[in-house]
Amino acid sequence: MKKILLFIIIILQIITLPGCWNQREINDLVIALALGVDIIEDKQIQLTVQAVIPRKLGRDGVEGSAAVTYTETGKTIFEALRKVATVSSHKIYIGHIQLIVFGESVAMEGIQRTIDFLERDHEFRRQAVPIVSKGMSAKELLEIESIYEALPAVHIVNALKNNEHVGFSRNLILMDAFEEYNTIGHHLVLGTISKAEKENPQYIRDLHIQGTGVFGKDRLIGYLGPYETRGYLWIVGEVKGGILVVPPRGKPDELIGMEIINAESKMDVEIVDGQMVLKVHIKEEGNIGDQQNPKDHTDPAGLLHLQREKEKLIRMEVTRVFDIAQNDFQVDFFGFGELVYRKYPKLWKEIQEDWDEIFTNCPIEITVEAKVERTGQILAPSISD
Repeated sequence: MKKILLFIIIILQIITLPGCWNQREINDLVIALALGVDIIEDKQIQLTVQAVIPRKLGRDGVEGSAAVTYTETGKTIFEALRKVATVSSHKIYIGHIQLIVFGESVAMEGIQRTIDFLERDHEFRRQAVPIVSKGMSAKELLEIESIYEALPAVHIVNALKNNEHVGFSRNLILMDAFEEYNTIGHHLVLGTISKAEKENPQYIRDLHIQGTGVFGKDRLIGYLGPYETRGYLWIVGEVKGGILVVPPRGKPDELIGMEIINAESKMDVEIVDGQMVLKVHIKEEGNIGDQQNPKDHTDPAGLLHLQREKEKLIRMEVTRVFDIAQNDFQVDFFGFGELVYRKYPKLWKEIQEDWDEIFTNCPIEITVEAKVERTGQILAPSISD
C-alpha cells in the first residue's frame, strides 16, 4: 500500500511540474544576430541591433536583406537594449548573436562597460565574434547590406573565418576574448573591419576585413596592418594559412608563391645576466603554389634557397611587429608578461606594475625554421630551362 501511495505521489508531482520556467515562444521574440556599441555625445551608449526578419527567410529565393537594424541610446548598454524592445514588435533575444562590433569611439573610450555586460548576461552567446570597426561607427557597419547573404552579420562572420587561411586578421570568439582580457600579462587584440575605397560603402564587398586593433588595458591604442597582424600571429602561434611570396635564386623579380600548410610557435622568457630576454621559435611548413618563371627550383640547392627566403620573410614580419609593440604602442600585447608570471612568480610581484615599460627594453631572440614540403602536382614547370 505504501509503495502504491508513493507511486501516486510521484506521478502527481510529475504532472504538476511546469516545463521550462522561462520558456518563450519563438514567435514572441526578435532574434538578434549582431550587436554594435558606440559612444555618442554626453557619453551616452548608442546600441545597434541587427535582427532577423523571419517572414523573409521563410521564402524561397530571398531577394535583398532579411535583416533589420534597431538603434537606441541609453546610459548603459542594458538600458539601451531594453529600449530597443519599445520600437520592435517583440522582445529582443540575444542568445543567437554571432557578431559583436565595438565602434571605434567606444574602443578608444574604453570597452570595460561593454565587456561587463557581455560577461554578466546569462543569455549571451560566448561563441560570438568580437571585432572593431575602424574609422566608422558600429551603427554604420551594421546598416551595410550584403549581396551574397540575406543576413549581413553572417557574411562578416564567414569572411572572418575565411581570413584565417590568409593570415591578415584575427578570428577570436568572445569566450577567448574574455580570457585574454582578464589574463595577467595580456592585452586584448581584435580583428578589424574598415572602409575600402568608397566613403559611404553600400555593401560588405566595399569593406576591408583585415588587420587588428590593439588594446592597452581596455582602450584601443592603435592598429596593425595586414602583414603586421600576420607578424603578431606568427608570434602567438595562430597562423593557420596564407601565402609567402619569395624570390628564387638569381631571379629577384620572378616571384614564387608559397602556401603555408602548417605553422607553430613557442614563446619563452629567460633571465640572462640580470636582464629579461624574450624568445620566439617559429616552425613553418609549406608548398609551392605557383612561380613566375619556367626554371626548376626543386633541386636541393633551390629548395634550400626557398626555405631561407621564407625564414627571412617571417623574421622580417615578426621583427616589424615587435618594433611597433616596443617603440610605438609600448605595451606587451603578445602575452610575454603571463610567461614571466608563471616562470618567475616572485619576480612578477615586484615588476608587474612596470612590466609594459620593462618590456620595451627587453632584447628579443627570434629563430625560424621553414620547410618546403611539396611542389604541387608537378616537380618542374612544363617548359623548363
